[in-house]
Amino acid sequence: MATAPDCFYCDPNHEGRLALMMRVGKMREGVLYLFKDQAHKGRCVVAVDDHKAELFDLTEQQRHDYMDDVSDAAAAVKKLWGCTKINYGAYGDKLPHLHFHIVPKYEGGFEFGGSFAIGNDQPVFLSDEEYAEMIAQLKAELNITKD
Repeated sequence: MATAPDCFYCDPNHEGRLALMMRVGKMREGVLYLFKDQAHKGRCVVAVDDHKAELFDLTEQQRHDYMDDVSDAAAAVKKLWGCTKINYGAYGDKLPHLHFHIVPKYEGGFEFGGSFAIGNDQPVFLSDEEYAEMIAQLKAELNITKD
């Protein structure tokens, strides 16, 4: 598996990532992270486990498994928290490690009907217990056993 020094997703102790999100666990080809800012309840990211920048950098099987991970994570968020719609985002101009944002939108809720912002001026932070419960729910729903 390829890694890159100081990469936001490759470095298990990257301060920037640790400040923004918590690791839920390893999926087939990706790693699921839960955002600390829960203005969009259930917002998370699935980052490919190998240091790759583009979907076309993955083998056909890796791409299939990774997109299944993204789909499965989105379905779990919808089932667990009942959002109206899931928004997806795959950027990476300044962070060239393939990752998809999974952003649940709730009718009448924060940013519904528009694009989601990467940063939020009014973040919603939870208690440690609430994060632990959300992570446990995601792990159970997705059968994630590896951290």
